[in-house]
Amino acid sequence: MRALSPRDQSGERVMARLSRPQEKRNAKPKAAKAKSENVLLYEVRDEIAFITLNRPEKLNALNGALSDALCATWTRFEADPAARVAVLTGAGKHFCAGADVSPGAIDRQVPFQVHQGYPQNGITVFKPIVGAIKGYTLGAGYALAVRGCDITIAGESMMMGFPEARIGTPLPPVEYLPYMPFKVSLEFMLLAWNGGQIMHAQRAYEVGLVNKVVADEHLMDEAVRWAELLKKIPPLYIKAVKYGHYKTTDNKVRVDEREYILFTHPQEISRDRQEGLDSFLQRREPKFTGR
Repeated sequence: MRALSPRDQSGERVMARLSRPQEKRNAKPKAAKAKSENVLLYEVRDEIAFITLNRPEKLNALNGALSDALCATWTRFEADPAARVAVLTGAGKHFCAGADVSPGAIDRQVPFQVHQGYPQNGITVFKPIVGAIKGYTLGAGYALAVRGCDITIAGESMMMGFPEARIGTPLPPVEYLPYMPFKVSLEFMLLAWNGGQIMHAQRAYEVGLVNKVVADEHLMDEAVRWAELLKKIPPLYIKAVKYGHYKTTDNKVRVDEREYILFTHPQEISRDRQEGLDSFLQRREPKFTGR
């Protein structure tokens, strides 16, 4: 296994790579297309859905297309009778370098677009998800690996970080969640960026953020082994356990965000809202259709 070079470990270079236009590389044509239909792969084998973030040229950063594809895929996975367990991973050397900060990468008209890519565990997603995580696991990638996966298997190259602190990304007040000890959580939210206190795989295991650490070359085999174990558990038992566990981590910020996405924003962009305004201005009775 090749150790990450100083160039790979530079947080500034990561952010620069995500924000500058894509450079030409000697890559296969398929990998270079970066079309929305290819940014996420879904394949079911032996009752395991393999879900792969497929933007390796962008370190699998979450742009609008990938976030939307993830949102749709969690619904697909939950309804798929052929899939009992999911294994989530990233193509290339890194799992996910967080949100794509390139201009226009995220549709600002879509509320919390990146967050909508997270599975709503214990709310709408009850089948188990195993993460096979390696390389950069930053910001939104960290949330996807820890909060988005019920079981998280880390490769030795995994590095968890929260670069939002370094670049001053606006955040609502972040409530403490029991994913790790209180002091470690504060340290992570404030200092987990390259050049600070980025969290390597073994440290993540020690504080309870991942379930096991293995060599990168054994990562997928180990994730599949855990998935096979989960296939032996009755689905309704798993549903009850997931509901109970995730209910205790559902804080006010998340509830407010989810309710806005589900109830308020659909009204704001609805035809009925426009019809209401038009009818008022035209002094006539509105004709609402529920759309």
